[in-house]
Amino acid sequence: MRVLLTGAAGRLGYEVARVCIENDIVVRGFDLPNANWSYVEGLGAETHRGDITDIESIRTACQDINAVIHLAAILPPRTETNRDLTQRINVEGTKNLVKSVSHRTKLIFASSIATYGVTAKEKPPIKETHNQVAHNNYAESKIQSERIIKKSGKPYTILRVAPISVADILELPETVAYRANQRVECVYVEDAAYAFYKSLREEENQIYNIGSGSSWQMTGKEYLTRFYGALGVEVKPNYPQEYTAVDWYDTTRSNHMEYQRTSFNRFEEKLVAIGEEMGLR
Repeated sequence: MRVLLTGAAGRLGYEVARVCIENDIVVRGFDLPNANWSYVEGLGAETHRGDITDIESIRTACQDINAVIHLAAILPPRTETNRDLTQRINVEGTKNLVKSVSHRTKLIFASSIATYGVTAKEKPPIKETHNQVAHNNYAESKIQSERIIKKSGKPYTILRVAPISVADILELPETVAYRANQRVECVYVEDAAYAFYKSLREEENQIYNIGSGSSWQMTGKEYLTRFYGALGVEVKPNYPQEYTAVDWYDTTRSNHMEYQRTSFNRFEEKLVAIGEEMGLR
């Protein structure tokens, strides 16, 4: 199988490329020419430098492929400062991709749990049947892209992915992305990558929530306290006053893909090891 992976030079893109290549799938990475390609090239992936907003560029990349894993997108907070750019990359880029692949090419799309809007006052966990709410530019672009893919007539799997967590030393943003008392569930980057890999052989035309499961379901304050506590770092987060589009998610439908391989306790162990290696503990 030969897979086109858009957004291949990003952190999630690297992990998706790695797990696919480890399982004997040929990966053709697609990303901007000025992206950092060194990690993906080190895996032995094919590379195609281009711009998803340029249909000729993506048409060339789509030749002789069996499936597309579409990760390329502009992300918050940048999406919220430029709606036109968000539409051009996230929505028009998806249209270009759909137009460029053959009728039987499977599309695996990285959507987001942000499409459910702010659900803090609702009963968790949030299911795939929940209404989608375009509460900001990013969610709007993902909802529109989902519709484009559904209407394409091509086989698809849509993954609505929770916020990605990585085992690394991360600087807190000026304001974190959720309240202290808000329900939060993330997905470990390697677990998310495995879900994309498993989706290559999924039944056609399915939509799944992707989160790391019950051990990751906690409040925003607990998540940050445990994350930085494991690293051995003391932080003073600035929480927002309003609830945001983060919650706990029902991943019952996606469990059969067996991607939830990292409990939060195991994630903490990875962070402890990093903290010790960096002399923080």
